Amino acid sequence: MPLTPVTSSGDAHRLLDVDELSIFLGRRPSTIRKDLRRKPEAVPPRLLLPGTRLLRWRVGDVVRWMEQHVEGACK
Repeated sequence: MPLTPVTSSGDAHRLLDVDELSIFLGRRPSTIRKDLRRKPEAVPPRLLLPGTRLLRWRVGDVVRWMEQHVEGACK
């Protein structure tokens, strides 16, 4: 499924699974899963759905996380 840019506030709440996140970040799903265990700071904050072990991320959270990691950006 091709990802489209965030264009409205509704898009920011769209959920990504690990495969979609891997496309978004240009990383392999297996690397993201490993980083969740070994280096959680190397992965955007995930959405914890009560009663499930699903890995989900909100597009808006991923975009904000990426913006915080732009080299030379003001934090």
